Amino acid sequence: YLNGLSYKAVATAAPPRHRPARAMAETSVVAGAAHAMAVTFAVIAMGTVLRASGVVSQAGQKDMSQVAVKLLMPCFNFSRLVQDVSWERLEACRGVIIFVFIQMGLGLALGVALCRCLGAASPFLRQHRGQVLVLCAFCNATAMPLTLFRALVSSQPGLKDLEAEGALDITIYGTVWRLLLWTVGIVLLEMDGQDAPAAGATGAAGAASKERRRASPGAMLRVALLNSNTIAAVAGFIVALGPPPLRALFFGGPLSCLREAAANIARAAHAMLLITLGAALWPVPSTSDWTAVGGVCTAKLVGLPLATLGLLHFGGLASKLGLSAAGTLVVAIEGCVPSALQISMMVQSTGRDARSCTVICFWQHVFGLPTMTAFLALALSGMS
Repeated sequence: YLNGLSYKAVATAAPPRHRPARAMAETSVVAGAAHAMAVTFAVIAMGTVLRASGVVSQAGQKDMSQVAVKLLMPCFNFSRLVQDVSWERLEACRGVIIFVFIQMGLGLALGVALCRCLGAASPFLRQHRGQVLVLCAFCNATAMPLTLFRALVSSQPGLKDLEAEGALDITIYGTVWRLLLWTVGIVLLEMDGQDAPAAGATGAAGAASKERRRASPGAMLRVALLNSNTIAAVAGFIVALGPPPLRALFFGGPLSCLREAAANIARAAHAMLLITLGAALWPVPSTSDWTAVGGVCTAKLVGLPLATLGLLHFGGLASKLGLSAAGTLVVAIEGCVPSALQISMMVQSTGRDARSCTVICFWQHVFGLPTMTAFLALALSGMS
């Protein structure tokens, strides 16, 4: 019954004695977000300790990044697509899929505005616009939203029936998001690499590295379509949405060993991601460009959530796109979480210095706890 109601109808139908449940939900959001970030920071700290103690060298840290980008993340993308995607699920989540593109567009617009307004005061905003755009446009689309969604629905007994539907919405959102991140996102980072020399390159060497990085639109298209993550995503879609005989080859057929091997490798993806980021934080980089830190955090943690809630509740997009109660809450959550941590690894894969990007991601997760709580409280208020 609840699946067919809008949030407004649910709140209207609820008797006054259920109003304290909203306070419980807000408390649960704080607890869920704090727990998710504590786990994230703990794993990142382990990577920092490994780097500081000499177990992982600078060259080893770069090799770990390449393994994660070239092998672990492609296996993760393929496994999730093959396991979770079907035509029926895509049709059921079409409103959420549309919002992936809307929120990416909003983030890109905020990134452009940020660079134009504060670029003169910030070397990072001026010299690394591609990184700024990707940081503003691509969030942590799966792990943290799933934690927050479960925390919200578990705090209100009347909404527990939405958990399965919301988990599906988050899965499909993350699937489309990953495809965009490794096509649009990687092109933006490669274009950003054309504007500045590679890390450590100065003088003539820096000019030469800039010249090598200049590429035609055709080269950028090849970067977007021929990287290992995009190829893995396309292969996953073909298997998941292709004819039943093809799918049968990977489920119980002679190719099932490949699917299971990819799934086993994929389990290490997020741990390697966080450990690599922790290693990149040693030695601890000095942060002098607080304009960039504050600007990106404000755009991602305040500007994008406000725009998302405005479109959902004041622009009427939730009803126009046919979003269910679970879909509306998922979109609100996706709009207020910090940038994806794997962006730092993507920056490293392009040969750029990722320390500034990593520091900005770190501070987003610090500031994200109060901002996520505030905006999800507004989202809950919009239900009434």
